[in-house]
Amino acid sequence: MKKSNRLGPEPWRPSGATDQSPAERVLAALTEQVGPVTTAELVAVIGLHANTVRAHLQELTEAGLVRMETVASAGRGRPAHRYSITDEGRAVPRVNDPAFAEYRGLTTAFATYLASRSDNPSDEAREIGRAWGRQLGDDAGPGRADPAGMIMRLLARLGFTPVPPPATDPGEGIALRTCPLLELAEEMPEVICQVHQGLVEGALDQAGASSVGVELLPFAEPGGCRLHLRP
Repeated sequence: MKKSNRLGPEPWRPSGATDQSPAERVLAALTEQVGPVTTAELVAVIGLHANTVRAHLQELTEAGLVRMETVASAGRGRPAHRYSITDEGRAVPRVNDPAFAEYRGLTTAFATYLASRSDNPSDEAREIGRAWGRQLGDDAGPGRADPAGMIMRLLARLGFTPVPPPATDPGEGIALRTCPLLELAEEMPEVICQVHQGLVEGALDQAGASSVGVELLPFAEPGGCRLHLRP
């Protein structure tokens, strides 16, 4: 999850790629742990510098992908922290996730078709996104009671690396830090980004939550897009 001054998200890379970023290596290592581990234990597994691991643990914790718990020190030292992966962290897409593989293949195909053949590609793309979002909504977990959480899980599964807004400012919306179809989205945002908005709306509708007020702001800021649910 590299920082960038360019507008929009970073391209998504599968967790098994050889060019994994340090944050991705930390998350992958936590996935393999049977229980909470300390920074020192992760350093021993990953081989990165302790300060690097510590910084990315903080980043992943803020993104909701990692959970930190404080353990009282046995002596006079400061309390220790242990880290474990959250459900959202486990939902970060893998190349063998059927929903993710289907998403990339089908979206690429029909986006190219719509852009070249349709008189109104944006509206048609949004309707296609809604239809597919309704199919995926049931698999994303409870939605009526926690629509934002459901959407976070779904978007994480599909490769968007969603970051929730701070508790002090929920109106800030969800930041989307990576995009699994970035090259296509940059080439034809009127199709790809409308698919993404429709997908969120369809998933909310299927879960019995309100999709009124959903707004996706593509390439809204350096390092990400911004999604507002505004129920």
